Amino acid sequence: MSVEEFDDGYFYATELRAFARQLGIPVGRRRKLELEALIRGFLRTGVVPVPTPEPHRRSGAGRDRLAAGTVVRNYVDDRTTKDFLRGLVHARAPSLRDKSGQWYWLNDWRRGQLQAGRHITYADLGNRLLDLMRTEGRLPRIPAARFNNFMTDFRADPANKGKSRADAVAAWEHIKSAPGPKTYAAYAALDG
Repeated sequence: MSVEEFDDGYFYATELRAFARQLGIPVGRRRKLELEALIRGFLRTGVVPVPTPEPHRRSGAGRDRLAAGTVVRNYVDDRTTKDFLRGLVHARAPSLRDKSGQWYWLNDWRRGQLQAGRHITYADLGNRLLDLMRTEGRLPRIPAARFNNFMTDFRADPANKGKSRADAVAAWEHIKSAPGPKTYAAYAALDG
C-alpha cells in the first residue's frame, strides 16, 4: 500500500491498531492520529519508526487527587476531571463557555508537556483550558477527526440548510467509501 492509498482510505481505530501491529509498530495507548503518522512513516521508508515515548501512568496507582496543586501523574479524562477543570476556569471567568475541540487541544498540550519531561499541575491544566476557552474564533481543526470535520463543514454549507443529521451521515458514508480524500470539499466536488 502506498501513502496515498492509505490517506485515501478510512480506517477505524481498531483497524489502525491491528494494521500497526501487523507492521511491527508498537501500539500502546496511542491516539489514532499518532498511529496514522507511524504507519505513514513505515509506508514511506519500509522501516518501523521509533515512536516518541508515551507518558505512562504509575502502575497500580489510582487517579490523581483533584486539587490545583496536584502534579499530573495519573490523569483520567472523564466527566469528574472535566468538571473540576471547568470549576478552576469559572472561578476566574464565570461567563466563559465551552469551545468545540477544547478537550482535544488540552489533552494534546498535556501529553506534549509530559513527553517533554515537564511537571505540570492541575492549576496548569486549568490555566491552559482558560486560554483555550478565551481563544477568539474557532480552535484549530482536530487533525484526525475526519468525520467531525466533515459534519461541521456539511452543516456550515448554506446549500445544506434544512438537511437533517441523517442526510449528513449519508453524505459521509458516501465519501467514506469513495476513492480520494475524506473531506466535505471532496464530497461537494463529487456532488456538484
